[in-house]
Amino acid sequence: MAGDNTTAELLAEHAALLSSHASTLAAGSARSLVESLMASTDTDLLDFHQHAAAVLKLAEAAVVAVSGEVARRSESGLPDSLARRSGEKSAAALLAARSGLHETDTSLHCSLGLALSPREGLTGEVLPTFFPVLADAVSAGSLTARQSRTVLTALLKIEPQATAHELSGAERFLVEGAADWSAKTLQDVCRMLPDRFDPDGVAPRESAIRARRGIRKRVLDDGTVQYVINTDAEGGAYLDAALDARTAPRRQVRFQSVIEGDDEVPLIDPARADERSWSQKRHDALIELVRDSLRHDDGEIGGVDTTAVIHVPLETLTTGTGTAWFEGIEVPVSAQTAQRVVSCADVVGYIFDGQMQPLQLGATSRFFTTAQRRAMAARDGGCVWPGCESPPRWCDAAHIEPWVKSRRTDIDNGVLLCHFHHRRYDEDGWLLHLEDGVPWFTPPSHVDARRTPRRGGKTPSYRG
Repeated sequence: MAGDNTTAELLAEHAALLSSHASTLAAGSARSLVESLMASTDTDLLDFHQHAAAVLKLAEAAVVAVSGEVARRSESGLPDSLARRSGEKSAAALLAARSGLHETDTSLHCSLGLALSPREGLTGEVLPTFFPVLADAVSAGSLTARQSRTVLTALLKIEPQATAHELSGAERFLVEGAADWSAKTLQDVCRMLPDRFDPDGVAPRESAIRARRGIRKRVLDDGTVQYVINTDAEGGAYLDAALDARTAPRRQVRFQSVIEGDDEVPLIDPARADERSWSQKRHDALIELVRDSLRHDDGEIGGVDTTAVIHVPLETLTTGTGTAWFEGIEVPVSAQTAQRVVSCADVVGYIFDGQMQPLQLGATSRFFTTAQRRAMAARDGGCVWPGCESPPRWCDAAHIEPWVKSRRTDIDNGVLLCHFHHRRYDEDGWLLHLEDGVPWFTPPSHVDARRTPRRGGKTPSYRG
């Protein structure tokens, strides 16, 4: 609690302590703060952080207080709004322009300061704030602005259903708990609190969430295609279940190596190493789900074309240089990507010459037939990359020798590869050949200087 000290006095007191602590660490030398911290003990380092964090929270409390007053003087109903007189649209915009802070942060400070500041009565008298316990905690630097906003949001949600006594109890409970809880715990408690005061309010909230469902797409300046998905708990559960089914964690052994003579030999084959982040694995799983859906939808029922189309100059396809682009996506892709995807049955290549004249739309002869895929599934049992456990339905029928060179689409020139390993095979420089139906992968020199072939595929035991 702030007690009899004002926020400014507490801030000055802690700032002085911080300055004194910094001088002690420097020990009279001309070293910079970072150099002093590098030379400090662990205890001194953590103590300094504690002092600095206290100053930061108190400084934020002062910012919240002044932002609330600026927001009060800039309210739209006032005839002489401070923000308008300063040539800005809002208090948050005014403070952002003057401070260099992001408007998202100044907006938080303004809304929080306005909600926690004392009120002005009809006759001009000053009335206490609606949430005095939270206001005192902010002023004392006990809570950050983000913690305070989380608490305030929960209190405003329960206010219509709670009595004054219940609201006061909830406020004290959340403020005292926030001082000890993690940010995640505070969010969880505040998220569940409204249901205790309004058990019948869950259904309306679900309806509101479903009304906001949707997928937004935008293309960033660097060519990244960004999708933002808003869904409800049910939709999220389906998405999680589907993605988890394809990204189930397996025990990963740390990469180690031993020295044999003058060579360092890895104990774990780099061919089996999957260095994708968890986020990247979930992305690839989602793309596989979409590809799997398209494989099973020929568009005949709804009359909608479900085939992806890539536009490729003939020179790009044959030489491996240049660019191509997917229909509807205004971002070019590399020649290597174009060469890989035109061999996939779920992507049709639109081939044209240097004068943009169409030469070919699709090439069904290069696609493996359903019967050929079934034969490869029976032979391969799934992705043949060493150590991969993807089943046949998650795999591409991939050409061993590229179709643009061999013009061969038969099972002796094909294997099943999951999309991730199909990309590795086509783009990382691996070689592949079959010996009595058994795939052998030869790594590029940057993976293995000896280029020792790795046996791929599954043993007959995969059939169970």
